[in-house]
Amino acid sequence: MTGTGFVWQNPVLRGTAPDPSVVRVGGEYVVAVSTFDHLPGIRLYRSTDLVHWTDLGGAVTRPAQYRRDGRPGPLSLFAPTLRHRDGRWYLVCTNVTEGQGNFLLHADDPEGPWSDAIWLDREAFDPSLFFDDDGTCYYTRRSLDLSTPGGDLGPIVQTVLDPDTGRLGEIRAITPGPRGYCSNDIEGPHLYRRGDWVYLFAAEGGTWQGHMQTVARSRSPWGPFEGAPHNPVLTHRHRVMHPIQSLGHAELVDDPHGGWWALMLGTRHRGRHHLLGRETFLAPVMWEDGWPVIGDGGTVELEGRTQRSPATGAAARPGPGGVWAAGWRSLGPMPAAALDGADVEVPLGPPLGTDIRRPAGALLRPQSAPRQSFSTRAPQPRDGAAVGIAAVADPAHLYALRLSVGPSGRCATFTRRVDDLETEERIALPLGLRPTLRIDADPARYAFSILDENGAVLWQGQGSARLLSAETCEWFTGVHFALLAEGAPGAGVRFEGVRQKDGAEDG
Repeated sequence: MTGTGFVWQNPVLRGTAPDPSVVRVGGEYVVAVSTFDHLPGIRLYRSTDLVHWTDLGGAVTRPAQYRRDGRPGPLSLFAPTLRHRDGRWYLVCTNVTEGQGNFLLHADDPEGPWSDAIWLDREAFDPSLFFDDDGTCYYTRRSLDLSTPGGDLGPIVQTVLDPDTGRLGEIRAITPGPRGYCSNDIEGPHLYRRGDWVYLFAAEGGTWQGHMQTVARSRSPWGPFEGAPHNPVLTHRHRVMHPIQSLGHAELVDDPHGGWWALMLGTRHRGRHHLLGRETFLAPVMWEDGWPVIGDGGTVELEGRTQRSPATGAAARPGPGGVWAAGWRSLGPMPAAALDGADVEVPLGPPLGTDIRRPAGALLRPQSAPRQSFSTRAPQPRDGAAVGIAAVADPAHLYALRLSVGPSGRCATFTRRVDDLETEERIALPLGLRPTLRIDADPARYAFSILDENGAVLWQGQGSARLLSAETCEWFTGVHFALLAEGAPGAGVRFEGVRQKDGAEDG
């Protein structure tokens, strides 16, 4: 709080943190976000004011939580919903890879441990839970009809769920037709009760720059739901070139003082592309004539300001610590990585994307500011292995700087990979050198450097930022910095003094 009210900077969760689902229990808020093909899956954060968040790691850490056969395999976790009832925490989510579907997890504490998956149905995605005042648990999700190109994609559907067993009742549509209130595509549903009304909050228009949020209400969780007269209640689809785009997939939460707030996904753009993935933004909610009004008439700015605060007054508690709660993640099964201050140990493993059933020789952490540096003192590479750093959008879109020892001595290799195009540059290095490897990221480029023990630059190379953007990759995760330890699976490689630091922003 300040003399001018409550002020915060958006986004409140920086770097890849999309599809927020938030719950307040007493003086603490807990939010869950999507993780797609990264583990630990369904990241969780805790806060006492909706602005400052403590990383709790993730709920999904083992195949029994995301694969029906309980074995390592493909995953892509979309849009979780977090709920709390009678001392128990619940998560529903979807592994959208072939043959999987929607599942339920439960825990007594958001820090875990979380149960194995209780599998629900296989259709569509974006499941949600609503516990009504009478104790009934409703299971709500989108449907997905792709039979007509450009046609309506289907209604929101719902049934009753036994959250202890996963048993579902008969699924039926609860929206008036096979489309949303403002578009042919409605998804991400959440139900809330406020007084005598039940509100259906949903995303529409696809999850890119046409994204928006709509709301409808009914006297019953089964409808009929009447759309708000001012739909969409949140969107930036009309704010071309605004630095915030793609706003939607929002969740409502109340504070202890009777106020309401919305967390939502959005993207920060520089020009026509974005690099940081979908992030979590905060806006206040006012109720007018029984309808929610989000932010400034349905828009959001990078600096938020209100006269009221969501702070609960509770003392913030520390998180569980360790490498995963420090923001690190893996592609594929989680390696036995370790954190020691600013040093990170990464076990040797296969390169990213080459074997999804074994831990890759890499740890990733999201880029969280448009201008940011990432550096480490490189370990000595072993024979037949490579160590290094990378900027990774996905395994097919990355820039990597690796050190290795070959028949001709010690060398560095700078790789730029974009789809099926790949370039390599080799740089000879003295055998006794312990270099620092560094990435300097800005909206135009990723600049890589090799520095000697005194900080002198020995080599520099770069790649275009646009080629790692979500628009180029057609994917959601944003760019991550990575530590690489590639080779036959074995002992860990220690990266010393790992540092990720924000740079100066444009004025």
